[in-house]
Amino acid sequence: MQAVFLAALAAASLVHLASLFSGSGRVRAFSKICLAPLILGTYISRAESVFFPVVLALFFGWFGDIMLLKKKDVRFFRLGLAGFLLGHISYTAAMFSFAGPPSPFALAAGLAAALPLGIGARRFIRPSKEMSLPAAAYETAILLMAFSALQLFLVRSLPFGALAFAGSICFLVSDFLLAYFAFHRQPRYGNVPVMVLYIAAQLCLVLGLAGM
Repeated sequence: MQAVFLAALAAASLVHLASLFSGSGRVRAFSKICLAPLILGTYISRAESVFFPVVLALFFGWFGDIMLLKKKDVRFFRLGLAGFLLGHISYTAAMFSFAGPPSPFALAAGLAAALPLGIGARRFIRPSKEMSLPAAAYETAILLMAFSALQLFLVRSLPFGALAFAGSICFLVSDFLLAYFAFHRQPRYGNVPVMVLYIAAQLCLVLGLAGM
């Protein structure tokens, strides 16, 4: 069954990426809202025991995907942001549940990376005044999610901890690009790297957590 979901996910991903080049709005929307349910199916078919926070993270991601179909409208952009923020919180809860209390090394490495990343991203993205506080909350949530993935990697290592950590890094880069394009001029095919990294992020996270 897992192979069926992976094959369907690969097909939906290719259709969605092709639609970003072709400009087919309906195909783009339909293929995008198929992604999270197929990733959820992959997780359920692979995991020995389904962990509810992971299911919740994918649900919130699916909600965010739907809202961001109209991301040019600030109301939908905020709702999409809220969906993914809750998704990151759910992933964080799941990974800390498996990894346990943070190790001193993880704390030191996390703080050393979070401060320059957070300050640098904020200066580079330069969100509008009305989005400054939501952007700060979101930035905190995704950095905490990446930190929990680092802790999981230190505890569980290869292959599952590494997959989860790789997923968190892909999410960081994908969300950074999405935020930058939201407040600046977006290249013609700017959504392509965003979606490639996003699909990789969700898949790596669920494959990693399925092995816990």
